[in-house]
Amino acid sequence: MTMPRNYGLAPLGAGIGLRRQHFSDIIDQLPPVNWFEVIPENFLGRGGFVTDALRRIADRYTLVGHGVSLSIGSTDPLNMTLLREVKKFCDACRCPWYSDHLCFTMVDHVNLNDLIPLPFTQEAVKNVAQRVKIVQEVLERPFLLENVTYYMQVAKSQMTEPEFISAVLEEANCGLMLDVSNVILNSSNHGFAPVDFLDSIPLHRVGQLHLGGFEKQGDILLDTHAKPVAEETWALYQEVLKRIGPTSALIEWDFEIPSLARLLQEAVMAQTLMDEVTQGHIPAT
Repeated sequence: MTMPRNYGLAPLGAGIGLRRQHFSDIIDQLPPVNWFEVIPENFLGRGGFVTDALRRIADRYTLVGHGVSLSIGSTDPLNMTLLREVKKFCDACRCPWYSDHLCFTMVDHVNLNDLIPLPFTQEAVKNVAQRVKIVQEVLERPFLLENVTYYMQVAKSQMTEPEFISAVLEEANCGLMLDVSNVILNSSNHGFAPVDFLDSIPLHRVGQLHLGGFEKQGDILLDTHAKPVAEETWALYQEVLKRIGPTSALIEWDFEIPSLARLLQEAVMAQTLMDEVTQGHIPAT
């Protein structure tokens, strides 16, 4: 059976992250950006200017929710209060889908404020899949999991990273938010070919991409989100596009945030490459 391209989601083209520093410029200038990714945890429980600005931007642009604290891989109970608040947020902003990270952030009800990678085990696959099914039922919209960076191999792992990701996606029947930069980092830090990684995961489940900057510290690449997209990432991005066709690509720049104009330059680059690579191209299914 032929699987739908882009996980059945409408390809939005290139977008940027919505950050408070740019609210006024966005409202005043209405820049030509296709869409914004928004982190609900930055807005839940807020009022005043933040809430008003978000409403005005949502009236003009497509917003896609991206979470940082579902802790989908934790053994702690799911935070159903947070999940219901995220559902309300996504409904109010008309988010076509939602994503969070394939990791855990909570241990014994303590928030670690970091994205901790999971062991690549069958037990972790089953745990994540069960929780994803609950998330999808509550959110009532497609849910994508993002591949994360890891700097040490977990000793008890039973499979490779692409095998683990593939097993989770199939067991949970959810989508993949493929962070292209994270593939570059992990391949460099752990010694595998990034293109081999692409060819080992179910690309028909990819519904969105992340493109972010990183920095080198000694022999290690660090996921800092504080720099422009690297040449290695742009190159792998094109390989992804050859395989999946048009999609939604997000410029991820979370620290040392530049001007809105600078972010838009990165988005233009992402859109230009997408148009060039996918024009008249029928990706493999």
